[in-house]
Amino acid sequence: MVRFSSLGDIVLTEPVVAALVEKYPEHNIDYLVLERFAPLVAHFEHRPSEILAFPPTVTARELPAYSRRLASKGYDLVIDLHDSLRSKVIRRAFKGSTVRRYQKPRLNRWLLFYLYINRFSNDFSVVREYLRYAGLDAPASTAPRMQCAIDRVAAVKEDFKLADEYLVCIPGAAWPQKSWLIERYMEVFNDRPAGTMPQVVLLGGQDDIICDPIAAGIADGRAVNLRGRTDLKQALAILAGCRLAVGSDTGLMHAAEALGRPVVLILGPTSTQTGARCHHPDSRQHEVDLWCRPCSQNGKRPCYRREQFCLTGITAQAVGDSIDKLIGLA
Repeated sequence: MVRFSSLGDIVLTEPVVAALVEKYPEHNIDYLVLERFAPLVAHFEHRPSEILAFPPTVTARELPAYSRRLASKGYDLVIDLHDSLRSKVIRRAFKGSTVRRYQKPRLNRWLLFYLYINRFSNDFSVVREYLRYAGLDAPASTAPRMQCAIDRVAAVKEDFKLADEYLVCIPGAAWPQKSWLIERYMEVFNDRPAGTMPQVVLLGGQDDIICDPIAAGIADGRAVNLRGRTDLKQALAILAGCRLAVGSDTGLMHAAEALGRPVVLILGPTSTQTGARCHHPDSRQHEVDLWCRPCSQNGKRPCYRREQFCLTGITAQAVGDSIDKLIGLA
């Protein structure tokens, strides 16, 4: 199976691996993924037989030879869930294998984003689309599932001096148009009754500078800012040990749910049609119904309106109420 990136999309392939393991229990099921995301696949509840970490050193010129080496392993079935130029080159090398390819709904997305014509079904699910194109039956639950060892959670809590009870805030995103307002986050965390809000742990990559003012603005030293201080394995362990996660539509939020933690998901320019949806039964999703939303697949398209109403329309009160319910304050 092939899915190179990104973090959230890889999480959503776990049910496909689970279905393959169930359908072909005596077969080897290998997963080709970018090297930096290999630890993510290693946390799947249903793990592949082998994780093939695609090295960043493979150039376009070297890709055909790399593909032929993969094909020499004699796979009966190749499932390409990425459908990129790189994966196309790779699957061409598998001459004697059955190849199944995920067909991205590019036309439907274009019609939705630019002409506001919605041809997606109300129950559209990327996971079910992955399963369909892989030729697999959808199970009763299509929620991704991941695992993290208890001792690893304990170790990471000790390493970063985390409290026994904490929630995780993931305010950053690859595109700033997906990030909620800084002052709204501070309002949420500071307006809860004294002594009721758990420690707030901020997770993000080195570029997610939005974490800094939020951490600085949280009163009573209750914030632990881990921006740029964790690798993927550590971040997953932190998520596995939290009460809940709150933040933007990002891969780590999908991972939190897969690890069994509810989330408070703040959706701006993305929506169900772009793969943004909750899977945990206790999760809460906040979004504003607007004619201009969704406006892009991943949120990178700049907002052309005088105000980004898809985010400013989500109130701190609403998000705070969801957190209260999940931590037992309401």
